[in-house]
Amino acid sequence: MSAFVTMLHRPAQTFLLYNLIMINRIVKKIGEKALKVDVAKLDPSRLPGNITEISDTDYAGDGLSGHKMDVFFRKDGTKKPILIDIHGGGFVSEDKAMNRMFGYYMAQAGFVVFELNVRLAYPEWTVFDQIEDIDKGVRYVLDNSGDYEADIERLFIAGHSSGGVLAVSEALLCVDPDMRRDYGIKDRDYSYKGVLTDCGLLHFYKSSIAYWGMRKMCFPKGYKNDKRYGYLAFERNASLAKLPKTILITNPKDVLRKMTFHFDKVLESQGTEHRLLLYGRDGHTGIIFVPYTEQNMAVIDQVTEYLLE
Repeated sequence: MSAFVTMLHRPAQTFLLYNLIMINRIVKKIGEKALKVDVAKLDPSRLPGNITEISDTDYAGDGLSGHKMDVFFRKDGTKKPILIDIHGGGFVSEDKAMNRMFGYYMAQAGFVVFELNVRLAYPEWTVFDQIEDIDKGVRYVLDNSGDYEADIERLFIAGHSSGGVLAVSEALLCVDPDMRRDYGIKDRDYSYKGVLTDCGLLHFYKSSIAYWGMRKMCFPKGYKNDKRYGYLAFERNASLAKLPKTILITNPKDVLRKMTFHFDKVLESQGTEHRLLLYGRDGHTGIIFVPYTEQNMAVIDQVTEYLLE
């Protein structure tokens, strides 16, 4: 009987793997189309006119689109705090273009904003590669801060959706030497003053078929036994207690709001200084696509005041 069950199980595994690959390809295609749809939603007539935009700077020097960044700042001769911002897209889609409007309005609020692309996961790259990309991007920013009137002593990082995971991970690399060692990241002489997550994918390691499929898509084979993955299961990462002050944004229409609520409790259990902003009904991309509404401008004011106080 056991031999018969094994014989039946192997085809089932093959069938499941085949379907997972097909689903992954479909998800990737949908994500590629979603970028065009999402960027088309942005209203360029609402862009502030006093912001300097520098597009497609190659922070790794290899010409890859995944290693490009856009910069937004008020060019007035004064040094301003740095905000590194990471776009969303479930690790596999979208790019910095979707955060252009947000970059303009955070620059208007007084930051020099660096919107970073990372190499998209699946089929070639993984989340681990994206974390290494951000390390390269930040080092480029700090090395070239004088070109952008940027103050390297006031460094902040933000991320939308899956970008929230990457932003938290990047901040953790500053406070955890073991994590730097396991990721092969060089030591640092800088640290973050604050972290912002907007509608973050902050519980992607939860047990469910959907998120199992996503993890299979975004992480290499054997990821569960990889030390690097362990740091991303935040509820089991004691280094979260060393995070700088963190602000979490979500709203009742955000499809991932429960993940932000979960992360809020994780930070609370670690004693991490943080604040939760539950605002409006704009959904998962509200503050990214329409930061100019009265309510979202008020949120940006609260974020800026909390981070810079």
